Amino acid sequence: MLKIHQIIVLSLGIILASCSSNEKPAATKDISLRFNDQGTFKILQLTDTHICWERQDEYVKALRQLCYMLDTEKPDIAIFTGDVVTGIGADSSWVNFLKPFDEREIPFVVTLGNHDREQELTERQIADIVLSHPMSLNTAKSGWLDDMAVEIKASSGDGTAALLYCMDSGDYTTNEAVDSDYGWFRWDQVEWYRNTSFAYTNAHGGVPYPAYSFFHIPLLEYGETIKAGQAMSGVREENECPGYLNTGMFSAFVECGDVHAVFTGHDHVNDYVVNKDDVYLIYGRFSGRNTTYNNLPFGARVIELTEGDYGLRTWIREEDGGIVQMDTLKVDLDYTLHKAVDAKGKDHGLTRTEYIGDFTVAEDILSGTKGASEVVSTPFIVRKRHTESHGYLLSGKLYVPETGVWFFNVTSRGKATIHIDDWTMSDDNLFQGRVNLEKGFHDFSVIMADKEGEQDRLRVQWRSLDHARYQDISEEYLYLL
Repeated sequence: MLKIHQIIVLSLGIILASCSSNEKPAATKDISLRFNDQGTFKILQLTDTHICWERQDEYVKALRQLCYMLDTEKPDIAIFTGDVVTGIGADSSWVNFLKPFDEREIPFVVTLGNHDREQELTERQIADIVLSHPMSLNTAKSGWLDDMAVEIKASSGDGTAALLYCMDSGDYTTNEAVDSDYGWFRWDQVEWYRNTSFAYTNAHGGVPYPAYSFFHIPLLEYGETIKAGQAMSGVREENECPGYLNTGMFSAFVECGDVHAVFTGHDHVNDYVVNKDDVYLIYGRFSGRNTTYNNLPFGARVIELTEGDYGLRTWIREEDGGIVQMDTLKVDLDYTLHKAVDAKGKDHGLTRTEYIGDFTVAEDILSGTKGASEVVSTPFIVRKRHTESHGYLLSGKLYVPETGVWFFNVTSRGKATIHIDDWTMSDDNLFQGRVNLEKGFHDFSVIMADKEGEQDRLRVQWRSLDHARYQDISEEYLYLL
């Protein structure tokens, strides 16, 4: 079991505490974020405002635009994803540009960008200004604005319903061996996220909360994904400018199973949405004025969450009042708990039965000619080629050692289906799925259909949320009916 180190989270406010796998810290600041009675929660993403106090003409326009966005959308929280203040007179810019949140009592979180650190203020001084505003949810225990997890409470009761990970993606690389401008997430930040995610998941009975991440510099996966396919919506008018090194933040999101949407800025004329491995990679809309390069109408991205849903609705509100790029982004996850069955296995193994016939889908094998049956130790088959089409049914009980979400990976030469209680997944060759299982015994079966002349191949692996690597299901967890 992964040991949980110190984490920083927000629960009815902001928390700094040492947390074990089944404990949650106590609140220290009384600002409550909560789904409303209709079960929705609205976020306003403001990115790359590039406020310059010395450019009063553009500053006034930016401030007016900010107030319009706040008054029109009335968000439950606003999140800055970097490059907020990028001109001399930074102290005045920060102080005055954050006043509208205090006046409207709208909570906000600031994550910094690469240009925020180039002005006359130190990171500590920026943090002091941000924290001086009563509606700021930031903390600075580290000496600068902390990475943090912001809790959104359920519409009723005190339970957590969703998480917002607000993180610092850095600024520039200082490693002379790397020919690159922009920095990347440090390994300790990836570890912080993993530890925080595991702590919340373990406290939630092994089921991830719906979670969303906000930071400035896009991950390498943005550019890799858009070059391999098409954006779901939005525009791409410049090449992505990520950090040079991939230190594994995206893979951590996938492995932990909670973050299904990432929101960044940095590239001013990109505002697209793209999907990779059930994680939406999303740019905000440039939210500043004419103090830096831009080629899109000024605006901001709005995100609407629905309680209990891992997906979201999002749109861009432009300065003229128009709404563009309204998307409903779905994440098809069902974490309903599958109760353990009463029956218990005594002897280890699975019953494997062969069927002869020409099968279109895996389930068709049961209508074929039944062949030999034998007891095997695992759902793992590697055999010689057959001269006729055939299939296998492996059946028994699966013992789940801990309640929570379990991931399954199936590799087959042909078509295969896995059944655990009434949960099913099926595909060709290679597929993965996840299911919430109670500790104890569960009905378990795997069906595979091969074509004539193909070599048999079947392997079923699993992992829990706190293990990144799939493992073969060993005999100790398999029982005969």
